[in-house]
Amino acid sequence: MNTPSPSPPGAASMAGPLLRIGSLLSFRPLVYGYSNARVHGLYSRFLTPDQLHSLMAAPAPEAMVELLERTSYREDLVALSLHFKGDDLIELAVSRHFARFSRLLLSFSPAEARPVLTALLGRWDAHNLKVVLLARRQKKTFEQILPYLVLAGSISESALRAAHTAKDGEEVLHILRTSPAGRAVMEGQSGDPHAAERLRRLILSLDSAETLQPLLDELYRLIYLFAMRASGSLSGSDMEEVSRLLRRQADEKNLSTILRLRAVGVKPSEMRHYLVPGSSMPASRWMELAQGGPDLPAIQHLAFRLGWTQALKAYASDSSLPKLEAAMARLSATEGVRTFRRAQLSVGVLAGALLLKEQEMANIRKIVRAKALGLPAAEIENMLVHAHS
Repeated sequence: MNTPSPSPPGAASMAGPLLRIGSLLSFRPLVYGYSNARVHGLYSRFLTPDQLHSLMAAPAPEAMVELLERTSYREDLVALSLHFKGDDLIELAVSRHFARFSRLLLSFSPAEARPVLTALLGRWDAHNLKVVLLARRQKKTFEQILPYLVLAGSISESALRAAHTAKDGEEVLHILRTSPAGRAVMEGQSGDPHAAERLRRLILSLDSAETLQPLLDELYRLIYLFAMRASGSLSGSDMEEVSRLLRRQADEKNLSTILRLRAVGVKPSEMRHYLVPGSSMPASRWMELAQGGPDLPAIQHLAFRLGWTQALKAYASDSSLPKLEAAMARLSATEGVRTFRRAQLSVGVLAGALLLKEQEMANIRKIVRAKALGLPAAEIENMLVHAHS
């Protein structure tokens, strides 16, 4: 019988570091190589600015459908065309297309990236619940709101249908617990120990409350908490890339929220609860904005760092919040393109592609809704956010 040769002195102590070094050298190409190559292939099929301009110039929804059928949206348009027409067909097709894109992205993403991507998609759970709960309040049918749902989150269409027809808040709460997102919220996984009880009280009173806004704000706040917490599980450049994208989104939302609330006369003392976490500034700084306006040094510093300076100057001259929001969204899209192209073998490439696809969906929907309102092409163009650069 052969006896194994004794290991040289110090071999055991060296084995761990050597294995770790080998793991680091092979980790990224092995884990992210395939998924990043796949997502770059998908990105090549995103709509170009020229294609968006063609949609703007289309004389009728039918012409827009014809143009979109020459793109990656064809499968969804054809599948839905027997039951939907015109604007509803386009709205529903682009949302279903985004949901398919999201599922495909998750299917080939590495296991360690999926919690972050799932958390990002959780924002659509909040969006869908908002649409459904408002429809309950306004006595709209589920079919009326179906084109406005984006089924990219974890709450299924059947669960949303059930929430729409639920007899009371208790039944809505039960339905919410059956989805992964709802279960995570109710089990306190957001990192806020009081979130579950606060959300439970809001849902139980949804039919008797004077307004649904506190419930909707709480849903969005929890989704941002989930996303920030998920990004914290990453390491090194991965965490920084995703955190930077999330911080920028939180900054945009908080600035927009504060300015909107100021415009309708909400007291600064009542604004804190509307802020989402994870932004570049603490809540106290945002509350200073609520009291003093966007000329504060802290806001100007943030604007300079994020490229908002010109947009804020324009807002000071015309008080047009939609223009400010569109300008911020364009800058975020530019940052998303940079992250997508600059990041190498990382979750940042996947998250960047997801956010850019969301912008594409938003652009198509803006064109559809603006044309339905009869807005001129120049005004529609100002609303668009181009993902290609």
